[in-house]
Amino acid sequence: MEDTKQKEIRLRKELAKLRTQNAAETRTVKKNRDFDIAGVDTRTSHKATHGNADVPDVVLLPKRKRNRKENIPF
Repeated sequence: MEDTKQKEIRLRKELAKLRTQNAAETRTVKKNRDFDIAGVDTRTSHKATHGNADVPDVVLLPKRKRNRKENIPF
């Protein structure tokens, strides 16, 4: 009889903790860069980006390689 009461109390505590975590996650403010009053403007069009081969007079540097080790001083 004691075990079931203890399990019920523990489960209630876990449920309350999950509810507070869920409420904190849904309460966070998300960035919205859409400043239109009525949503996305229907007159906008999609502009395709061009690849590196389309611009022949651009020389790109190789991507910087990251160190695989941590920054250890010795």
